Amino acid sequence: MQINDADIKKQHAAKFSIISNSALILLKIAVGMLTASVSIIAEAIHSGIDLIASIIANYSVKKSGQPADSLHPFGHGRIEDISALIEGILILFAAWLIFHEAYDKFVHGVNLTLPGVGVFIMLISSVSNWVISGYLFKVSRETGSSALEADGWHLRTDVYTSVAVFAGLSVITLNSLMNGPAWVRYFDPAIAALTALMIVKAGWDISKTAVMNLADLKISDEEEKAVKLAIAENSDRYVEFHDLRTRRAGPFRYIDLHLVVSRDLHVDTAHKLTDHLEEDIRAKLPHTDVMIHLEPCEGECAACHINCPTHPHDGGLK
Repeated sequence: MQINDADIKKQHAAKFSIISNSALILLKIAVGMLTASVSIIAEAIHSGIDLIASIIANYSVKKSGQPADSLHPFGHGRIEDISALIEGILILFAAWLIFHEAYDKFVHGVNLTLPGVGVFIMLISSVSNWVISGYLFKVSRETGSSALEADGWHLRTDVYTSVAVFAGLSVITLNSLMNGPAWVRYFDPAIAALTALMIVKAGWDISKTAVMNLADLKISDEEEKAVKLAIAENSDRYVEFHDLRTRRAGPFRYIDLHLVVSRDLHVDTAHKLTDHLEEDIRAKLPHTDVMIHLEPCEGECAACHINCPTHPHDGGLK
């Protein structure tokens, strides 16, 4: 099986995400236990879910890059959408765990030790995850990988939550040094609860997108416009097109349409026209499978012309 450059990029990005998540988890668990901070423990749980998600993403980008076979004639692109859905569910589960820990700290009290160490670790976590998530977003845009995009959002939510924990622990540290009021310690579980709310939104957005793709939602308006423009650029060679249908499966797009041509057009010429249109569409939207159904013009003209004066057309842009 031949592996293209896009697949190599996706696999490297997924492996890099696994390694970075593993390192951050070990660091957060150690510091969380040392400081007894529920917000850091919550971050460790969040990163643990991220690690599982990264492993799933690593598997899915490998599998989705495999060519079509007898059991999967349309390829394996759906695997990335399934992966993204699982990741979204895992994010929501992580949010529930964090809510549970935060509630426990509110009920049974908070007693932090060495919060300054937590401040330093959260700063490192924020910077690291910002850089890594940016890299994953870049590769996902270049390759159209929904699994890497979901993995990137995992880490980007980690950035936001780490910043929130960093700010809260900074306030707690300053309050401890200045012998401030005891209630400030409850900032720790409060920030953990806010972290969980942010995670819920990310999990919902990822899950919703994955479900829509699995339900054959059409490609974006911008992408559909690019398809119509690619076809319209050749409008002098056909009568009109209609019944344009699109869908997405992981990094792949599937497009089919009906193309009306002169009924006197030779089959060889018509075939070359469809090949040309498919190439033009793929030039604008890589990783696209195009299926064109040819139809003869039903006009009653004495001589059937491609641009029939009796049946004017707009190239199918409407």
